[in-house]
Amino acid sequence: MPITWANGINGMLTEAEWLNFPFNPTRPNEPIDQLFNDEQSDNLKARWASITSQQLVPKMAKYHAFDTEANKTIRPTLENHEIEKGLIKVKINTSETMLECMDNNISVPDRLLDYVFNDARTLAEQVKTRTLVAKYEIMATGKVTIGENNLDLTIDFGLSNNQKGFTLDIGADSDVFGAIQSIIDAAKAKGVVINGIMTSRKNITKMRQNSKVQIAINGNIASGATVRRSTFDDYLASEYGIETIIEADGIYNPDNEAFTASTSVASISTLRYFPENKITFFATMPNGRIGAGLWGVPPAVKNKLISATGSTEGRYIYIDQFTERDPDVLWTRASAVFIPILVNPDSLFIADVVDTGA
Repeated sequence: MPITWANGINGMLTEAEWLNFPFNPTRPNEPIDQLFNDEQSDNLKARWASITSQQLVPKMAKYHAFDTEANKTIRPTLENHEIEKGLIKVKINTSETMLECMDNNISVPDRLLDYVFNDARTLAEQVKTRTLVAKYEIMATGKVTIGENNLDLTIDFGLSNNQKGFTLDIGADSDVFGAIQSIIDAAKAKGVVINGIMTSRKNITKMRQNSKVQIAINGNIASGATVRRSTFDDYLASEYGIETIIEADGIYNPDNEAFTASTSVASISTLRYFPENKITFFATMPNGRIGAGLWGVPPAVKNKLISATGSTEGRYIYIDQFTERDPDVLWTRASAVFIPILVNPDSLFIADVVDTGA
């Protein structure tokens, strides 16, 4: 049975077909989403309130004589912030896909639909990837920078220089646990209890191979024997309260428009979401998060300029199609309005990782 394309345009799906679009923008095993939950908001501006670290230190009530008036206290002062959410969007030439199908004599309806869905899925994944880059950047720097498409913005969440000036030496004979303790002590001085770290698997392995770590956990006779990962994790939890260890080794392609001149094939470069030479100590809120990813509605959808199809998960990423003339092209586009926020700036302590024994 032939496909009924919208407006008779090859590759343009009807609303009924878009309802069957099988895309879910969440990545169940994505480490950063443990710390930043996704929330929907219709407002293009993101508002949140943070409490200064000094106000997180518990206040003490005082003893009174039975016949005296109670002393007055004050509520914590919330510091209000407001930032503009960012528009993320990307498009792909679906007409090219349809022409390739015709050239290859592909006319099976389900296969043609799959090609269009694959275009949409590819675009939505690229939007999702940009949101992950922003979340990981907060963990590595305490900021979000937007330096693309003639935008030059930096959202600074207010980490002090003291929170970013640490060094953790993971050399073979360095005092790893001493350095960890100094970071935990600095956090405690601000009323913050560290309960997690984010770093690369390589750094965790190096720490397990450190002689002083081996002796501290398993005794003098264990020097030279790599500490078992489960034993290392248990020790960090019991001795330092670090119960969450997040390995951040994912990579992404930052440039989806680069092509080699000779072959016209996409030239793939890769970057890490989280730098290999960093380790971030964090303190979560009672819900296990340190912030949120705030999603909004793209202006074109809000102004009813397009009839767009949202994802199956809370309409975070929107898909629409449109045509243009000269050249005659059908575009499929994915767009989202997104910004991540860090609720408490004092919840992060970032260290550079070095190996003086290398």
